Amino acid sequence: MEKLKVDFSQDIFSLLSNYPEWLEMVNQAIDKPPLNIGYIPRVVEVFDQNGLLAGRLNSCFSYEMTRNTAQKSEFIAWLLDGELVVFYIASEVIVNRLQILANAFGELL
Repeated sequence: MEKLKVDFSQDIFSLLSNYPEWLEMVNQAIDKPPLNIGYIPRVVEVFDQNGLLAGRLNSCFSYEMTRNTAQKSEFIAWLLDGELVVFYIASEVIVNRLQILANAFGELL
C-alpha cells in the first residue's frame, strides 16, 4: 500500500487509502512545482470520489454533473489539463500548485 509523502493526519491517510488512484496522484503532485502565474489551462475539471463534478473547456464550454444532495464529497480535486493542481479534504489543503492560492493563504497566515 502506498503512503503519503507528507505527514498528514491519520484521518486523511485513512480516507485517501480508500482511493489508491487519488493517493498516487497526490503523491506525484506534491513533488511538482507551482504552476507559472501566467499559465492558462485549456481544460479545467473538478472531481470528488464519485467522479467528475464540473469542467470547462477552452474558457467557453462548461459542463457539470448532477448529484443527489445526499452524495457528500469526501475530497475535492482540481485538474488543469489533466494535472492535479489542488486537492483538499474538508478544510485541509493537501496539494496546492496554484501560486495565486499560495499567495492568498500566505496573507491569511
